[in-house]
Amino acid sequence: MMIHKDAKGFTLIELMIVVAIIGILAAIAVPNFVQYRNRSRVAASVGTSESIRGAMAAYAADSVSNLFPNSGGADWDDITDWASLSSVLNNNGAALKLSEALQGMEFVAYETWDLDGDDIEGDDYYFIFSTSGVPDTLTGAIVEVRSSGIQRWTRS
Repeated sequence: MMIHKDAKGFTLIELMIVVAIIGILAAIAVPNFVQYRNRSRVAASVGTSESIRGAMAAYAADSVSNLFPNSGGADWDDITDWASLSSVLNNNGAALKLSEALQGMEFVAYETWDLDGDDIEGDDYYFIFSTSGVPDTLTGAIVEVRSSGIQRWTRS
């Protein structure tokens, strides 16, 4: 067997070194990608929560006695689940999607209360949402929305 001086190409060892380098780079990049994806999901939930706060303020500004929607479920504008939330708030300037899965956050709770002692709830409110697809230990897995601001929490 003769070896030609003009032979061109890569040896097996050179190819194995390149594959090993690509593997090392992928092992570094994939965890960072997952971390960035989770952070973007939390950021999307917080952005949606800001939209919800704005729509709730618009609702209160337009309502009689400047009250927020009820949490009871007796009137057409009461908020008890995602469908009623999106229906009421989309009429007041929000742009919520029709389902929790499409929005990327789950409706957990909504409560209103009476602050001025007139036995009419709706003076203030809070929502609890769960951010879909993020680990329980990530800050922002739970998002609390109040008229005064937004808080991010972990589930555990």
